[in-house]
Amino acid sequence: MSVVLAYIGPGPGLAVQAPALLLLTGILLALLSLLTLPLRWWLRRPKRPGPAQTSRVVILGLDGLEPDLLEAGMQSGRLRHFKALAEEGGYQRLGTTCPPLSPVAWSTFATGLSPGRHGVFDFVHRTHDLRLKLAFSEVSGKRARQLRKGRSFWEILGDYGIFSQILRVPVTWPSPPFFGTLLSAMGVPDLRGSQGTYTLFSLEPEQLKEGTHVLWEEGEAHWELPCGSVRLRLQGTTLSWPGGSCLLKVGEYSPWCRIRFGRSPGLVKFLLLNENSRLYATPVQLDPERPVLGLSYPSFFSAVLSLLHGPYATCGLAEDTGAREDGVLSEAQFLRQCYDIHQERKQQFFHLLKRTPRGLCAAVFDGPDRIQHMCVNQQEPMEQLYAEMDELVGQTRACMKPGEVLIVLSDHGFKPFQRAVDVNAWLAQQGYLKYEPGGQILWKQTQAVALGLAGIHLNLRGRQSQGWVEFEQAEQLKASIRQGLLALVDPATGQKPLVDVLDSQQCYNGPYKTEAPDLVLGWEIGYRVAKSAARGEVGEEVFSDNTSAWCGDHCLHPERVPGILLCNWPLQTGAHLRDLAPTVLEYFGVPTPQNLEGRSLCR
Repeated sequence: MSVVLAYIGPGPGLAVQAPALLLLTGILLALLSLLTLPLRWWLRRPKRPGPAQTSRVVILGLDGLEPDLLEAGMQSGRLRHFKALAEEGGYQRLGTTCPPLSPVAWSTFATGLSPGRHGVFDFVHRTHDLRLKLAFSEVSGKRARQLRKGRSFWEILGDYGIFSQILRVPVTWPSPPFFGTLLSAMGVPDLRGSQGTYTLFSLEPEQLKEGTHVLWEEGEAHWELPCGSVRLRLQGTTLSWPGGSCLLKVGEYSPWCRIRFGRSPGLVKFLLLNENSRLYATPVQLDPERPVLGLSYPSFFSAVLSLLHGPYATCGLAEDTGAREDGVLSEAQFLRQCYDIHQERKQQFFHLLKRTPRGLCAAVFDGPDRIQHMCVNQQEPMEQLYAEMDELVGQTRACMKPGEVLIVLSDHGFKPFQRAVDVNAWLAQQGYLKYEPGGQILWKQTQAVALGLAGIHLNLRGRQSQGWVEFEQAEQLKASIRQGLLALVDPATGQKPLVDVLDSQQCYNGPYKTEAPDLVLGWEIGYRVAKSAARGEVGEEVFSDNTSAWCGDHCLHPERVPGILLCNWPLQTGAHLRDLAPTVLEYFGVPTPQNLEGRSLCR
C-alpha cells in the first residue's frame, strides 16, 4: 500500500462523514471557549517556573533551508535580513537526525528526543506483514491518533502556565490538550484519506502515477471520493456542482471552492489547463470551518483562522509535487501554488505573532522543502525562494521587541538528486530477496526488503507474519548486507552511493529502537533510494538516472545535509535539533525534564 504521495505514494481512503452542525452555534461556542481558555488553565494551578530570561520566544522554522545557499547569499549581501540576524546573535549549521527526514527531524525538534525515544524513523512504519503504514498518525473510524511518542516542549511550558501558539509544525496531528493553540501540518490527510492526491479531468484517458483521472462525458464528470461523490458540469469556462459554481480562466487558479462529498465538506482549487476541458483539481482539503477530523487544538481554532482570514490549505502536504512530477502542472503553475499557500501561512503567522505578547509563538513554513524538491538545481527559482525567506525573516525581526528571543532554523539541508538506487533489485541480485515474475515478493524465501526512504528490514521469524530469518542469524545477515552495500559502486559514475549503512540497534537508544529499520541507509550526495523500492517494490536495474521533476532531496547521510540555526541571542556552538527544546525551556525558567536528550544552548 502506498502511503505518502510526495515521497512514496498516495494513502488509504478516508470515509468519515461530517455531522450536520449549525455554523452559528459552533462559532458562539468557539468564541466562548476561547475567551475562557486562560481562566480554565489558571484554575488548574500550573507549576511555578524559575526566573525567566525573556518574556517571549519566537521560532521560525524554514523546512529544508540549505546552509550552502544561505551562506552564499549572506556573503554576497543578497540575504541582508539573515545576515543582520547572524550578526546580532549568531549563525551555525544545525545537526540533524538520522535519517534526516522531515517527520523524524521535526519530532526531535518538538520533543528533545532522538528517534529511539519518540518512535518516528521514516515517513512510514514497518507492519507485521512487512507492509507500509504512515509512521506518525493514523485514522480509525472517526478518530485520529498521533503515533509519535514524547511530549512537546510547548506542552511542558503549559504545565508552568506559559501560553504557546503553534502553527503548522509537522507531526503534531492530532494535538493533545495543552495551554495554547495549534494548527497541525504534516500528517493531516486530504478528504480522500491520502497525504495529497490531485484529480485530473479530461476528454481522453491519461495515465497518471501520482493522481487520479476522471473523464468528461458530455460536459459532466462523476467525481467520487470514499466519503461521497459529486457531479461536476463544465459549460465553456463555467464550472458548477450542486450548491455552487465558479468562473474559470485558462491558466489561472480558481479561489478555494467549497464542495460537499456526501456529508463531508471539502475545499478545492481548480485550474483550467487549456480550452479543451482539461481541468486540474488540487487535493480536496478538509474544510477548516467544518473539518470531518479535527485540524487544530482547540478544535475551533482552525475555524477561527478561516473566519478571520478566509479558507486555506489544510492538507499536510498541500503543495502538489505529484502533479508536477506527472507533468500536469508546469513549473510556473507549481510555484504559483506554493507561493499562494505560503501567503496564507504568512498571514496566519503574523496574526498569531501580534496576539502572543508573552510566551511562545512557533511556526514552520514548508514551502522551501517542496520548492527545492522540484527546483533545487535551478538558479532563478532558488534565488526567488531564498529572497522570499529573507523577507519573511526581516518582517519577523521588525515585530520583535528588545529582550525577546528570535530563533530561525531548518530541520535539514538540501542537495541535488541525480541517480536512483533500487535497493530491492540489489537485494534480489544478491539472493537476499526472492520474487515471482511481475514483482510479487516470495516472503518465505526472502531474508530482507527495503521499505521507506532510509531502511532495510529483515524478515525475522516471530516478528514478521511470514518470517524466514532466525533471530540468531540476524547479526551476521546485517553485517553481510552492510558490507555488500558499502562496496557497491555506481558503474556510470564510479562513485559509491552510500556514505554508511548503520545498524539501528547501535545508532539508536531508547524504548522504541526495536521498531526502527534493522539497517539505516546513509546516502551520498546525488543519490537516493528509488521511489519504487521505497514502496517495497522490486525492479530490474539497481541504478537509474533520475529523470523526474523531483530533482532535489535530503534523504542522505545526516552529515551531508545539516540544517541552519540563527538566533538574535548568542548560543553555544555544536547545536543539534534535539537541543532546541531544552533551550526554549531555559529561556522561560522551566526545568528540563530528565528524559530529554538535548542540552540547553543558552549562554
